[in-house]
Amino acid sequence: MSGQERPRRRGSAITLGIHRAFLAPLQAELCWCSDLGSKPLLIDLGYPHPPRLRVYLYTLVHGPGEKRRREYKVVLRTPGQPLNQYGSFDHSDERFTVVGGYDADLDVFVLWDAVLHPRFKNGGNLQVRDEVVRTAAALGTAEQIRNLGSGHRELVLACQSSTLARALVARVASTGGLEESECGGFLT
Repeated sequence: MSGQERPRRRGSAITLGIHRAFLAPLQAELCWCSDLGSKPLLIDLGYPHPPRLRVYLYTLVHGPGEKRRREYKVVLRTPGQPLNQYGSFDHSDERFTVVGGYDADLDVFVLWDAVLHPRFKNGGNLQVRDEVVRTAAALGTAEQIRNLGSGHRELVLACQSSTLARALVARVASTGGLEESECGGFLT
């Protein structure tokens, strides 16, 4: 190996930890998964769960500063996406794309609607109110309706690992935005 070449990273400890946390509550339904060190994570689940998923998972972080104190967020980056350039989530090969964040201290996953976020800058972010994350930590699940600049209404789902399978089913059911009559009650 020359001085210019570096070995390919097989995934950071953070990526491995988040992927393991995501798979742990789904073990009984898991038929196959890709390398845990690769992003995105590809998984195949058995019935009645969504069968073929492409999962982009990020660390869920509490917003810094006075203005963002009341929110959590994930910072979006896809493999190979250049800094400050626009990218998108891969929706190919008949896989349902999931974008989510995980807070290991609270054991809370947050799932956003990947279809409603077709383009984003490397380093762009998705947010959820802090009370939604804390409610999910305390009660197992929580929901937030976000009115997006595109005019769509996004259902953001938050859950503990024990209710992740149910949240994935709800994520599929609510993908593509909500009509007024559909708002609320997906996890109840």
